Amino acid sequence: MERIFLVILAGTVGGLLAGKMNLPGGPIVGAMLGTALTAVLIPGSFVIPENLSTGIQIVLGITLGMTFDRSSLELIPQIMPLAIFSTIVLLLGSILLAYGAGRLGIIDFPTALFGLVPGGMSGMSLMAQAEGYKTDIVAMLHTIRIFTLFLVVPLLGRILQLLFR
Repeated sequence: MERIFLVILAGTVGGLLAGKMNLPGGPIVGAMLGTALTAVLIPGSFVIPENLSTGIQIVLGITLGMTFDRSSLELIPQIMPLAIFSTIVLLLGSILLAYGAGRLGIIDFPTALFGLVPGGMSGMSLMAQAEGYKTDIVAMLHTIRIFTLFLVVPLLGRILQLLFR
């Protein structure tokens, strides 16, 4: 049980430091990096008790749910076709990439699929864990994707805004 507290402490410190330093991904990526560093440095495996994992998922769901308001409902008819189309395109691309990764022997197909789909890092990692796939690889793929996007998209946005004025 003390190992779990150590991991929680490391994740909390990592998340707070990353948030204070305004790093890409902020608290969630910092927490993950702090926890991962602790897990790598301390031998043995860490298993989160199921009730704690459920509590974390509930808090995450509440946090995301609180971002909606009545004005969000008004946008649904306008953005639904774009959301569905982009989901299909991204999912098909993810399936092709995951299939390729599996065929090349890089990562097994299901783990690659969970790691390459455009879902959120925490959600996809938790779902992969529930399905019995390699959560560390799923989280690593999403972390690299998120870091890349957090670094490239703001720069790309500024450049494109200048070009299309």
